[in-house]
Amino acid sequence: MRSASAIAILAGLALAGCSKEQTASADGQANAAAPPAVAASPAPAPTPAATPATAQTGFDPASVPVSGAALGAFPYFGLLDGYVALNRDNTPSSWDSENQRDAAFDRYEFFDGTKIVAVEGRLRTVEAIGKGASFLQAARNYAALVGAAGGVTVFEGDGQAMADRKLTFRDPRFRARYNMLGNEKMGVYMLRTPTSEIWVEVYDAWDQKPDNYWLTIVERKALDVTARLLPAEAMKKALDATGHVALYVNFDTDKTAVKPSSQPLLGEVVKLLNADPALKLTVEGHTDDAGTPAHNQTLSQGRANAVMGALIAAGIDPARLQARGFGQGKPIADNATDDGKAKNRRVELVKR
Repeated sequence: MRSASAIAILAGLALAGCSKEQTASADGQANAAAPPAVAASPAPAPTPAATPATAQTGFDPASVPVSGAALGAFPYFGLLDGYVALNRDNTPSSWDSENQRDAAFDRYEFFDGTKIVAVEGRLRTVEAIGKGASFLQAARNYAALVGAAGGVTVFEGDGQAMADRKLTFRDPRFRARYNMLGNEKMGVYMLRTPTSEIWVEVYDAWDQKPDNYWLTIVERKALDVTARLLPAEAMKKALDATGHVALYVNFDTDKTAVKPSSQPLLGEVVKLLNADPALKLTVEGHTDDAGTPAHNQTLSQGRANAVMGALIAAGIDPARLQARGFGQGKPIADNATDDGKAKNRRVELVKR
C-alpha cells in the first residue's frame, strides 16, 4: 500500500504547487487543466471543513460562502505532478469506458458524512495513474486547492462511515466493488460559485493499483434540453423515404422511464399513427457504448418498451407496435465524443 505523507500547506499556497498536469477529455486522452486564477495573488488559507447543519441533515451547501475566485475552464483542478489520466493508449488492458466518464450532463453521488448527496451536471471522472503519492497526499492536495479557491472539506474518511449508517451508492461505478466499501477511502470537497456548485471527490478504491487514485469533478447545472420536437408530418416523410426515423427521447441516465419533457414528442408519434390506421411500427431502442454490452441491451429494450407503452396508453392498438432493443450494436456516430454518444442514444421508429 501507499506510504502516508503529510503536506504542509503554506498560507500563501500557489496553486502551481499542486498538479496542473492532465485531465481526461471525452475520448480518454489527457488535456492540460487550466489552473485557477487565484494563484495570481496570495491565496487565502484553506477553509476548514464545513460544520454539518445537524446530525440528521448533514452537510448544507447553502452554508458555504460564495467564492469570487476565477477558476478558468472546467474541470478546474488538474492531477498531481507526474500523474496522467488512464486511457486506451497508456493502459489498454485496464481501460474502463464505463467508469472513465466525460459527460455534458450526468448524475454522481457523494457522501457528506451523514447522507448521500446526488449532484447532476457537467461531470468528469478519471483514474489518475502515477507513482509515489499516498492517498493522504492526494486528498490533502485537493483539500488545499479547493480551500484556496474558497471552498470547504465536506468529508474525509473511509467507507466504513457509510456502512455504519447502512448507506450504499445507487450507482457505485468504480466504488464499493466486491463489498469492500469499508476498506475504501474518500475525500469530498465543495466550492460554491455565484452560479453553481463544484463538487470534487478523491477516491481510493479497494481494487485499484496502490499509487493510483480516482478523481471526479461535477459542476451542478440544469439539463440543457437538446431534443427537438419532430412534427408528425416530418416523421411521415422520413418513414416514406427511408423506412425509419430517429427520435431523441429524454430518459434519466441509466433509466428506462420516459421523462415528462418528451411527452410532446410522443404526442406527435400518436398523431402520426392516428393519421394512418394501417401503419405498423417497430420501436427500436439504441444506446452508446458506456457500460457493458449486456447491460446496454437490457437498457435499450426497457426504453423501447417504455415508449411503446406510452403509445399504447395514448390509445394506439398494441397489435400495431413492436419493441426491440439493440443496445450499442448499431451506432450511427463515433462513440469517442460526447456528441457522437448523444446521437447514438436514440429511439427509432421503423416501418413494418
